[in-house]
Amino acid sequence: MADHYVQGSFAFTCTARESALMEEAWQHASDLLADLAPCEPSAEFLAAFMPTDLANPFNALLEIFDDPDFPDFGAEIEIAGAAECIVAIYGTTDFQPGPIAELIRRCCQESLEVAPVGFVWSYGCLRPRRGSFGGGWCAIFADHLEFASAQEELARRLAGSASTRGAEAFDSWIDDPEYPSADWQAEVANGDTRLGYRDWVFARTEAAGRSRPITGTPLA
Repeated sequence: MADHYVQGSFAFTCTARESALMEEAWQHASDLLADLAPCEPSAEFLAAFMPTDLANPFNALLEIFDDPDFPDFGAEIEIAGAAECIVAIYGTTDFQPGPIAELIRRCCQESLEVAPVGFVWSYGCLRPRRGSFGGGWCAIFADHLEFASAQEELARRLAGSASTRGAEAFDSWIDDPEYPSADWQAEVANGDTRLGYRDWVFARTEAAGRSRPITGTPLA
């Protein structure tokens, strides 16, 4: 059996308050993973990870993981600085893009309102197994996350010529008449999609079995 791994390493800046909140959430997750009793959560933590079960103040934190019984970010975190902090997150074996991105989104709202944060990751295998190598990226905004993989982007680029021309001609400021941005915004708000508007349109175009150029009227 070949060993597979997921790797990532990035850094970003945020306020001291935000970095302290990230550090607290990270420690709570580590304690829960090790079956230790976490410290009493702060008011800031409860505001960022508002529990839906008052008997368990950490259930909202656990929900950001694919497996709530295994709250592991698969990475290390380092924080440096005073008023403005540099947060470095890195992992070489089981880096978890989704939970890490959601942690940043919940803890760094003030900084994300100023500018989004992004990172890339890769995965591979110790043996040259077909389909075992790739990667992706994540863009973190104050109100949503966007993900894409290298495989998805490559498949889209290699698709039929009409689909390719549509992708190349796509203008992010133009609304698709059959897939209005209002519907996309509603899905983002409801947590039904993490895709950006362009990827959301193409996903629905492909699901409908059609490939066509995108035209329309400017977004309001």
